Amino acid sequence: MSSPTSSSETDPGWGRSLAVCLGTLIGGALLVLALMVVVDPYDSGKLGLLGIDGVDNRLTQITAASRARDANFNAAILGNSTAQMIEPAELSRATDLRFVQLYMTGSSPREQLAVLDFFLRNHGEVGALVIAADPGWCVHARPKEEGVPFPYWLYDKSVVSYAVRLISWQAIEQAFQRLSIGLGRRQRMNPDGFVSYEDIWPPGQFKEVGWPRDPVPTASTEMRAAFPEIVALTDIVRKLPADVPVVIIVPPTFAATVLKPGTDTALERSACDAALKAVVAGRPRSNFVNYRVDNDLTRERANFADFIHYRSRLAGLIEQGIIASLRDGENARIDF
Repeated sequence: MSSPTSSSETDPGWGRSLAVCLGTLIGGALLVLALMVVVDPYDSGKLGLLGIDGVDNRLTQITAASRARDANFNAAILGNSTAQMIEPAELSRATDLRFVQLYMTGSSPREQLAVLDFFLRNHGEVGALVIAADPGWCVHARPKEEGVPFPYWLYDKSVVSYAVRLISWQAIEQAFQRLSIGLGRRQRMNPDGFVSYEDIWPPGQFKEVGWPRDPVPTASTEMRAAFPEIVALTDIVRKLPADVPVVIIVPPTFAATVLKPGTDTALERSACDAALKAVVAGRPRSNFVNYRVDNDLTRERANFADFIHYRSRLAGLIEQGIIASLRDGENARIDF
């Protein structure tokens, strides 16, 4: 008795259909990749042939790349949303520098350092750096990263690791947004990166959320002196030319969240502040300013949107302090 034979083994048309299907898929993928290479969907500068400027996306971990490589700026503000209200145009107007805002919502120091490295690689001459150091800089060990993975591939040196991530729905969406910008049908985001969260949280509102995440005190004396994020920042700052000013600020928080003097948490915060101050010690026109204090300004709820996000009134005073520091260094007068 002869064994039954499947139609797929006897019909040569089936094999041809499969080959055509696979060829179509591969061809489509190559066309998509070619589009990504030509457009450079994230405006990373690693690819792109069309010369489109800027992006339009609210994902700050993505859009910071476009601003960080923009040759129109030579100075940068870095931090998470606690740096967001520092207006780069104000700093630029008061100095001979051109500031860009590189804040990333919810970002960790490790992520901010990746963006800082990207900024420095794309700027042969750097005018100044301003860094807003929230409690995340005071950890004694780098925490395990959780949540949505940060796009380190966007900020590292590898073109290959960037290219392999371009065939995705997110990249395709970004590419068409960039094409719309290039065709004049869509506006790019503010080139200097400033976005006020007071557009979302108008004055007069205070949300009782966002308590500062101060690290839990460590029992080990050795660990108490270890600040790996600050060590990483120190290594970067040491490689800068000696005349590049660096201003580090501790953003203000609502007075009720300011650490009580004498507590273990406050002592560790003092040690962290000392480590941050040491990063800029001896650098001309550089300064460390701690705005996280309990005073009349920080006791006023009208000056905050929540426990950690300060409003434009305080941001203006911080800008004045940064400008004074860029002029006078550690001798700057700080009115706060």
